[in-house]
Amino acid sequence: MVRQAGACPHTRHEVFDRKLCPGKGSTAEIAGVGERMARWRVCRSCDFWLTCIGYRQLGDQDPDGRRVLRVDGRHHMTWTQEQGRPPETGYTSRADRPYVLLEGETVRNARWLWLMGTIPDRFSEQLPDNARFLEPRQRRQGRFHAERARA
Repeated sequence: MVRQAGACPHTRHEVFDRKLCPGKGSTAEIAGVGERMARWRVCRSCDFWLTCIGYRQLGDQDPDGRRVLRVDGRHHMTWTQEQGRPPETGYTSRADRPYVLLEGETVRNARWLWLMGTIPDRFSEQLPDNARFLEPRQRRQGRFHAERARA
């Protein structure tokens, strides 16, 4: 179905039934991705989380090398000053956040961290935790406690 857009009567958009969550979607929901949302038949939220699944398929990094961390069901992204802040960044922290990837033992540090949101239940199986933040005691004592935290 094609309708006239409300605020801009000369703009036309498509309305469709969404595939992953109940309700109607529209190509007019958000500039720049409306066409992709219509092609996939998803809402803006599902489009966002499908992009996060894409990060996982890229080895939990984006093409610029920013690392993706999923901790306790929340999705985060790190970056460095050299990489620059992701353009769509919401809440960020600038405090050191040591972490360990669940597949390794190396303690890493995230100085710049973007909290992308809590992973919806419908995507939790596709986006399992891949890291753990270290507690203050674990930070001081290093690798030994990082290994124990994974156990």
